[in-house]
Amino acid sequence: MDLSPDVLVEILLRLPPSARRRARLVCKLWRDVIGERTTEMQSRPEVLLWHTSSAVAYVVDDLSSSSTGSYRELWRSGRSSTFFNRDSELQLVGTCNGLLCLCDNDSYCTGIITLVNPATKERLPIPPLTCAERVLHQWRWDKTYNFAYHPTTGRYKVVHIPSSFDRVCRSDSVRVFTLGQKGWRVVPAPGGKRCDLDAGIVSVDGVTHWVTDTVILRVVSFDLDNEQVAASTFPSKSGRPDDYNLAEVHGRLGLVIRNPSGMREAWVREEERWTRRYILTCSWHDIPRPYGEYYLKTEGQLLYRYPRKGTLSSFGWRLPYDVLKVSDKDKRMLVAKMNGEGREFNYRTFAYVKTSEPLVVYYTGE
Repeated sequence: MDLSPDVLVEILLRLPPSARRRARLVCKLWRDVIGERTTEMQSRPEVLLWHTSSAVAYVVDDLSSSSTGSYRELWRSGRSSTFFNRDSELQLVGTCNGLLCLCDNDSYCTGIITLVNPATKERLPIPPLTCAERVLHQWRWDKTYNFAYHPTTGRYKVVHIPSSFDRVCRSDSVRVFTLGQKGWRVVPAPGGKRCDLDAGIVSVDGVTHWVTDTVILRVVSFDLDNEQVAASTFPSKSGRPDDYNLAEVHGRLGLVIRNPSGMREAWVREEERWTRRYILTCSWHDIPRPYGEYYLKTEGQLLYRYPRKGTLSSFGWRLPYDVLKVSDKDKRMLVAKMNGEGREFNYRTFAYVKTSEPLVVYYTGE
C-alpha cells in the first residue's frame, strides 16, 4: 500500500519521539520524511551547562559567530551546595534526547537515580541499587553511572559501572536498568574491568566505554544491545591517573591524553584503530570539551568556543592531525557569560534537544 507523504507524516506524528527515531531505519522515504517533517529531528543539539554547586541546568541559545551570549534556565532542583560540600548532593549523570538523568548522592547506598524531562515537567524515579556493604560515608555515586540510548532498539538504559571507592562497595559486575522494564540486571565483568572513575564514562552509538583502573590500561566497552563486555588496547601509556579522560569526538569514541611534552593529544577510535586527531596546547587541568564543530571551554563564568580547523605544517602540507592552541585568545569566541550562583562558577557541558517524550510510558509501578 502506497501512502502519500502527508498521510505518512500524520501517522508518524502519532508515534512517540523514540518510536519515530527507530522508524527512520525502515527505508529512505521514512528517513527523509521524519528528518524533514518532524520537529525533534530538525532540532540541533544545544549546549546544556550544569552548575554543580546549585544543581541548575542552563541552555546556551547559540554557538554561532552571531551569538549574543544569552542563555536560559532549563531546570532547577532547589538544592545547592552546603558549607562543607563545594558541589550539590544532586548531580547530572548525563542527557539523552532531551531527558536528564540525575543522581542523588545524599544516600549511603550507591545513590538514587531519577529521570526528568524539563519540557513536560515529568519525573521518573528509578529503583535504587543495593550495596552488600554498609557505607558510612557519602560518595560521588554519580560518577559510577551512565545514561545511554541505543539508536536501533530505541531503548534507554541506566548503566552502573564496576568500580570501587577506596575499597568500599567493590563490584565486578555491570548493572543495567532498562526503562520500561522491572529491576536491575547483573552482567558479570571479571578480569580487571573496574573503572577508573577519574577518566569518565562515555556512551557512543549504543556502546558504553570506560578505562580500567589496572596497571596496564585498557578501554572496556559494554554493548547496550547484546549486553556483552569486551576490552581493547589503550592508545598510549600514561603515568598518572589524571593524565587521560574519555570524550566523544565527531560521534566517535575519543581519548584525551597528556603526552611527555605536556600537551594534550585527542585520539579517536576508528575501525578498531586509534588515530591522533588533535593536539591541544593547554594546561593539564584546563581541558576543553569536544562539541560538534568546536571545542568548548569554561573559564569561571565564561564559556568559550574554539574552532576546529585543518593544520598546515611549516612546509605547507596538511598534517594528519589538527593543532588547537587553547592559549590563543584571538582564536576563541565568547558564547555565554553565566551568572554565578553564590561564589562558585563550576559548570559541566552536555548536549540537549528538547523533546515531548513522555516518561509515564516507562512507569512500571515499582
